[in-house]
Amino acid sequence: MPNPLTRSLQLAAVRKDATALTAVEAGSDRRVYTFRASDGDFDRYSDRLNVRGWRIDGYNANGVVLFNHDDGAQAALTGAEPPLPIGKGRVYVENDALMIDVEFDDEDDFARKVERKVAKGILNAVSVRYLMLPGQYRANDRGGFDCDAQELLEVSVVTIPGNARALRAKSLDGEGEDLVERIAKRVVELLEERESEENDKPDASDEQGEKPNTGDEPAAPNESKPDTGEPPSADAPKADDEDDKAKGLDAAQAAKVFVEAFKGYIRGSDKE
Repeated sequence: MPNPLTRSLQLAAVRKDATALTAVEAGSDRRVYTFRASDGDFDRYSDRLNVRGWRIDGYNANGVVLFNHDDGAQAALTGAEPPLPIGKGRVYVENDALMIDVEFDDEDDFARKVERKVAKGILNAVSVRYLMLPGQYRANDRGGFDCDAQELLEVSVVTIPGNARALRAKSLDGEGEDLVERIAKRVVELLEERESEENDKPDASDEQGEKPNTGDEPAAPNESKPDTGEPPSADAPKADDEDDKAKGLDAAQAAKVFVEAFKGYIRGSDKE
């Protein structure tokens, strides 16, 4: 049976990192930043972690967030002042990822510096440290481990991410909410242009008109349905009603729906 395997601070090559997503304002006095901490695909160290296998109760009971996995071990050896946590975190599994909401300690000078760099997009990544549970991991053909269950020990904001997917997601997040708003504005413009074009189109009946019958041409056969003498049903759809619906597209509402869907896509939590 495999022994417990801890991915620790001393083993720098096994830190698991992922990129930050959008900062979320949670109330007037709280600033909460959401990060994608881990997923179930291969990382740079050839390990795969089962997203549904995360044991997170212990972490959420403590919830410390460190910087670069510095838990004071080196300070204990050198006699330096040990670093303190820079914030609190709450982790949860959402769709295909382990997510964390981070709130920085606004009474700590260093924590405020880290938060400012996160808010500016200078720091964009977090990293998890975890314990592979006995009997729940095995070597894979890439030289790493496939882990069915693992206990989360701590999460750090880091300077250099070790998850290649973090770098790809970072380019999307760099624009943040501004990118979504600009796209939405353009969507509104396109929808309004489309509506204007529809309204400006001439009616086909006005262009063609009716040709008078000179007697040289036979009258066109009457293809209309015979009059049964019954008045048309009030529930029957009218062609004009369909045109009105097409022309009456609410561009602002359509853009709002688009914005919410696109934000969900960026966060990897599209609920549509």
